[in-house]
Amino acid sequence: MVRIRLVVMLAVLAFSLRAAGEPWCSDAAALRADLEKESARARHWVLAWRIVYTASAAGELGIAASGVASHDDTLSAWVGGGKSTLAALGFWLSPLRITVPPATGDACYDRAALREAAARAADDERDAFWTAHIGGLIVNAGAAILLAETASWRTALLSFATGYPVGLLSTYTMPRASWARVREPAWTASVVADGRRYALVVGGAF
Repeated sequence: MVRIRLVVMLAVLAFSLRAAGEPWCSDAAALRADLEKESARARHWVLAWRIVYTASAAGELGIAASGVASHDDTLSAWVGGGKSTLAALGFWLSPLRITVPPATGDACYDRAALREAAARAADDERDAFWTAHIGGLIVNAGAAILLAETASWRTALLSFATGYPVGLLSTYTMPRASWARVREPAWTASVVADGRRYALVVGGAF
């Protein structure tokens, strides 16, 4: 019984020392730095893919309209230009934005505002990730079926094989730090006593 009490006391002391060394609001500056870095990365990512998809749409539609390509290649260029246009519109009209709230000088208030901004960013990143995944698959599969009917299966497969991987590259280079942060495991500990016995309760969120 003495050994059990000693283990419980040491565990509680360890958690107490850790809490004392990490004040409730002390991580506001670190969280702000992380969000500012992620916000800048999101702006660069959006700009890069705006340029890629806009240039791709202009190039493919230009080739299709020129009439110099073969029948199948012309249809492929029209379809590819349409896919690139849809992707470019997504980056122009609803880009991923991560907003960092301004500092107020109150560390605890700033921490609460930053955590809310990080949670909002995590939701936006998750939504953008799955929307791009599912939307990219649907658009490329639909385009392949259209080309198979109007051109050939070879043209359809080539269109899918070149379009879908580019969409995956765009999706998997997207900033997702906030989404990853909220999925990290969090541990808590507490002591339960009934007068004669003590128990250390450890819980985790995943």
